[in-house]
Amino acid sequence: PKELLEKYGADVTRLFCLFAAPPERDLEWSEDGVEGSNRFVNRVWRLAMDCMEKIDGFEAPFTGAASDLSSAQAKDLYIKANQTIQKVTDDIDKSFHFNTAISAVMELVNVLYTIDLDSADTELKKVILFSLENTLLLLSPIIPHFCEDLFKKLGKRSGKTGSIIEQPWPEYRKDSLKTDDVLVVVQVNGKLRSKFTIAAESKASEIKKIALADEKIKKHMGDKEPKKVIVIRKKQTLVNIVI
Repeated sequence: PKELLEKYGADVTRLFCLFAAPPERDLEWSEDGVEGSNRFVNRVWRLAMDCMEKIDGFEAPFTGAASDLSSAQAKDLYIKANQTIQKVTDDIDKSFHFNTAISAVMELVNVLYTIDLDSADTELKKVILFSLENTLLLLSPIIPHFCEDLFKKLGKRSGKTGSIIEQPWPEYRKDSLKTDDVLVVVQVNGKLRSKFTIAAESKASEIKKIALADEKIKKHMGDKEPKKVIVIRKKQTLVNIVI
């Protein structure tokens, strides 16, 4: 509708249209849904601004094999970024399921938000830059004006020039896709609200951060602060958030 375009702009409205339903289903307009898409776009913006502010002297992004990385955090992020590139590429090329492609990018953004940029070493910073640049490239067909603006801002720091539409589509490394993942089920007050996968060796504190950063979880929590966040690790990992 014209009102949503005027209020949120073409990029956010397009993001909502492609995320709200797969191509075989009818789209039901929802301003709450459009507002959710707007929040995600703002999250990506804040993430990029935070990176540019806190990471001095951007170097070339890491593009080697995951096995070459020394820290578990850098390796996990790099594998997640490569898995996201594969997922988005397959979902768009093979099935036109932009909704699941967008969801995969949202998961990567959630992981990026759990990283303490102030304490990141050079190796991790290079992987963050790889992940952030590819987040913009993967989203560029969906929110092109937004991604173009951020890509140019990043380019001034990393030395890249030109438009984002001139960049090649991201390619994933086959040797950097596998990890021992576990499924994490997230409940709010005992009700299933979200799921995600994470490296099996991830710490409980990292699992909590990702669960609380999940857009679905934030929607159900609203403005309430969690009273308890309980992580239970058995055959599958369960996070129970009590509000």
